[in-house]
Amino acid sequence: MVNPKISIIIPTYNEEENIWECLESLLDEYIVKNAEIIVADGGSKDRTKKIVQDFKRKHPDLAIRLIDNPFKHQSFGLNAGIKAAQGKIIVRIDAHASYPKDYVQRCVELLDKTGADNVGGVMHAKGTGGFQKLAALAMNHPIGVGDAKFRLGRKSGYVDTVYLGTFRKEIFSKLGFFDHYQNQDAEFNLRILDVGGKIFLDNSIKVDYLPRSSLGALISQYFNYGRGRCRTTLKHRRFTSFRQLLPILLVLGLLGPFFLSALVDPLFLLVPISYAAVMVLFSFLILRKNSHRLVQSLSLALIFMSMHVSWGMGFWAYLLGISR
Repeated sequence: MVNPKISIIIPTYNEEENIWECLESLLDEYIVKNAEIIVADGGSKDRTKKIVQDFKRKHPDLAIRLIDNPFKHQSFGLNAGIKAAQGKIIVRIDAHASYPKDYVQRCVELLDKTGADNVGGVMHAKGTGGFQKLAALAMNHPIGVGDAKFRLGRKSGYVDTVYLGTFRKEIFSKLGFFDHYQNQDAEFNLRILDVGGKIFLDNSIKVDYLPRSSLGALISQYFNYGRGRCRTTLKHRRFTSFRQLLPILLVLGLLGPFFLSALVDPLFLLVPISYAAVMVLFSFLILRKNSHRLVQSLSLALIFMSMHVSWGMGFWAYLLGISR
């Protein structure tokens, strides 16, 4: 393709289970005519790169390039893709998701219609296995994610961040590229807001996101989310939402009583016990129509608590210099 209008950037690392479905969900006539796809692979050890090449052979009319990201991490892949992009519009894509019909076209049209600097839709978590389904439920619920508009998708409008994003390429010349750290999307959106830019969320655009498939992977993900948010907060000297304070305070509110129970009175343990009991109660109410609600409620409560505590621990670990 000569001079594509749109460049779709997909950073990957070991995405053999997801990349074909991701590419397939994006593919339509609009993309074939107007877009190039750049897959920036961070040295996958599985079949990711071969699958991309197979997809390219199956769709010879599609402009798709596979480039190397020697630094592995997602933000480096995004920046490498943007630098290699020929299009004037950048569509940021996550390989761990599948996309609704006409996704790219709708985002590009929304960018033109609103005049915003970044537009996007809703991150709708959707699981396939037992644990993944419960994790998806937690990631779509206010108890799990607070008032995050791009996750709850209650209404369209101007927001502080969106899932993924569609940008005019020129904005990266003005503001620089993605931060080489976790939380790069929210941090870049903060830079947009700092210069008076606007970010628009269309809640009719829903992207199906696959959560981590194990508790350990979910805890690691949210610990890194907390670390990344701490770095962003220190860099910009502010929080963007009250929800970001809650897990930070929660960790203090749970650790303090543990120490006090050992030093002063065991009754202080009632504080973390009460928190756990409230999470179980809420989970039970959420799953009240489930035939296995007791076991499922305990599992969902554990997921809620893991998301809260690991995010808060990640924040404190970065703040105190323990994990950087």
